Amino acid sequence: MNVSRLARRTLADPSASRSSLLSAAMLSDVRFALRLLFTRRWFSAAIIVTLALGIGINTTVFTLVNAVLFKPVPLPGGERLVTIATRLPDKPDQFPRVTWLDFVELQQQSQSFADIAALRRSDTVISETGVPPARIHLARITPNLFPMLQTPPLAGRGFSPADGQPGAAPVALLGHDLWQNRYDGDLAVIGRTVQIEGRPATIIGIMPAGLRFPNDEDLWTALGPDGAWAEDRTENVLELFALRKPGVSLEEAQADLNVIARRLATSFPATNADRGFVVRTFHDTYNDGTIRVVFLMMLVAVGFVLFIACANVANMMLSRALERTREFALRVAVGASRAQLIRQLLVECVLLSCLGGGLGLALSLLGTHAFDLATRDVGKPYWVQFDMNWVAFAYFGTLSVLSGIVFGLVPALRASRVDLNHAIKASAGTGGARGGRLAGLLVTTQFALTVVLLAGAGLMMRSFFRAQETNDFARSATLLTARVELPGDEGERYADPAARRQFFDTLLPRLAALPGVVEAAVVSDFPGMDTSTRDIEIEGRPVPESTSPARASLIVESANYVSLINLPVILGRGLTETDGPPGHENVVVSRAFAARHWPADSALGQRFRLRPRNEQPGPWLTIVGISADLLPSVNQRDTPPEIHLPRPLLDWSWMGLLLRTTGDPSALALPVRAAVQALDPDLPVFQTLPLTEVVRKRTWFLRVFGTLFSVFALTGLVMASVGIYAVMAQHTGRRTREIGIRMALGSTARGILQLVLRRGLIQLAVGLSLGLAGAGGAARLLDSIGFIVGPTPYDPDVFIAITLLLAGIGVLACWLPARRAARLDPTVALRAD
Repeated sequence: MNVSRLARRTLADPSASRSSLLSAAMLSDVRFALRLLFTRRWFSAAIIVTLALGIGINTTVFTLVNAVLFKPVPLPGGERLVTIATRLPDKPDQFPRVTWLDFVELQQQSQSFADIAALRRSDTVISETGVPPARIHLARITPNLFPMLQTPPLAGRGFSPADGQPGAAPVALLGHDLWQNRYDGDLAVIGRTVQIEGRPATIIGIMPAGLRFPNDEDLWTALGPDGAWAEDRTENVLELFALRKPGVSLEEAQADLNVIARRLATSFPATNADRGFVVRTFHDTYNDGTIRVVFLMMLVAVGFVLFIACANVANMMLSRALERTREFALRVAVGASRAQLIRQLLVECVLLSCLGGGLGLALSLLGTHAFDLATRDVGKPYWVQFDMNWVAFAYFGTLSVLSGIVFGLVPALRASRVDLNHAIKASAGTGGARGGRLAGLLVTTQFALTVVLLAGAGLMMRSFFRAQETNDFARSATLLTARVELPGDEGERYADPAARRQFFDTLLPRLAALPGVVEAAVVSDFPGMDTSTRDIEIEGRPVPESTSPARASLIVESANYVSLINLPVILGRGLTETDGPPGHENVVVSRAFAARHWPADSALGQRFRLRPRNEQPGPWLTIVGISADLLPSVNQRDTPPEIHLPRPLLDWSWMGLLLRTTGDPSALALPVRAAVQALDPDLPVFQTLPLTEVVRKRTWFLRVFGTLFSVFALTGLVMASVGIYAVMAQHTGRRTREIGIRMALGSTARGILQLVLRRGLIQLAVGLSLGLAGAGGAARLLDSIGFIVGPTPYDPDVFIAITLLLAGIGVLACWLPARRAARLDPTVALRAD
């Protein structure tokens, strides 16, 4: 049935056939749009590729954001899973854990939850005869946790209520990865007794693959009220997880908790008078703060890229629509309405957008997979799965359609305003100045947004390279790191400081004697890593107020650590084996520490002491040497200057081993582990990595997100450059006859060049100015979330480089059409259509 037959049928029965007539008209518009697409292949291909980049990048980032911030935890009922924490009125931004007694009250009184479970997390050592000890992530859970999550064991049995009773025999569930890696997937491990936290426990089951609840745990034991902590209403030690009943909203669950909190405040005013409870989603608990800001910032950045893409396409469509003025005039002359013209143009735009979206989807799948690979070994939580669900596909589909409407609507509205007499008389190539201001505004905005993207990418990549160069005197390519934690709590085998000193004094010579080892040292924190900080008191000076105390970063080390990392000692001497015992409390301080506290005097011989929290100050420490600055963190601006303390002054249980090697450091991982376990078979060695790998993992976010923003920025740069070139070329083309008249009247080539350049350079200057202002705000935001390494977020090298780069590209994009215009033959220009 054709359109004319439908029109006659509509006259007879308007209500029945109006929708059919509209459908036929839309089908006709689609066919016409397809003919145009194949007729103008290169024009269509340029639009499709531009939109594919914009839509593909946006879909990729939304998939990542959705996985991290919104997608339910991959467990049965995961969309109803929440956490419950304590609420303190005077600390609204902090969410302390919950006491055991409050947990019991919540279980008994709540009406909004199907169940509530609790857990305590820690790192522990699992050991047994014939298998090397290992340090793993442990969660002690109430027996109802896995039944609440509807996740039974893969093999064996789960916890029963009896397992959580005081005095019950300790039992454990193995994570699937631990079962495979430690026991080679042998089911005979069920029923075996192992040592966990120094106590024998029986393995009763294996959990399914992929489950590491709540956040990368490998082992679970049963939790019950098995200590004095369970009777103390001030011991906030439990993380609570709850499953909302179907149909119960967060607001209703929160109201339920408020009622319970008021009851407890009345019953236990001494501990609960100013205490409430707060319910939060799983994502709000584990992916709040900096993580949320970073991913939302990425979403804004790719929004900039999509805007640049749509602005480019809008300019191209606007130019093409103005060239079709005579066609539209003829359509109007034969009876087409303005609405029909707008519909035709929008159909063309949406068709191009959907084709671009299809290509963009393929790019998105590749980008998502690449990001997943880049973050696989940096501690990504097990429940973050970077794949597209129906929400991501719905976003992609909506974006594909809306992009076509957004970039097509304004050109359609502009082009559909047809002055019939003028349009039929006008030649096809003369669109006048219509659309010129809009095109200029879009180009200016494109360049401004590109400046912001380039500044963000440049600052992050500059910070990444700075982080790799931090403490470069250490020559980290030949350094091997390892961690040990001596059981030093009361009653354990290394509770006596003398036992800890004896262990390391015996271990260091053995490590230094290993083939390929030049020197070995013990240190609390490796170069470039965070350190502990303490308040200090300087002899002869009043103690600073608690709101602004003098502070220092502590590095506890063996005497040879400074020489091992090649840290220069500027004045005085380094530490020796005699430093540290009573009467020889000598330390080495950094140049920055000395300059901060004794700017006009020599720091050698000066004394200060540490002031631990709620403890008496330590002994007075005498400065015997001043070293070069060792940056203990990649962000030096917020870290106090460091001091080097000999190991006898602070015999910590948590220490690192640092070895200088002659070859590949990673080849010594097994010999180092063997040397440690020859002294103590039950002591695990972990985090055995070359220092370069430690720093790489420490700064992965700068590398990954810097690379992402660089892709966004370069994509935006290319599109913005093409955009300003296209606009200048189109603008120049529409002024061809005007240029011919000017040249005929005596204008020189230089004058024509200046005339054409002026418009583009003004747009470029405005875009750069606005962009640099926005880049300053982006730098402050990146600095606030720890993405800037250096003394200031406003790196002049980055800002100068992006200004010169964009100015050069922009000038070139303006100059090429201007040069072409200046070389026009006046007689040819005057005859131009």
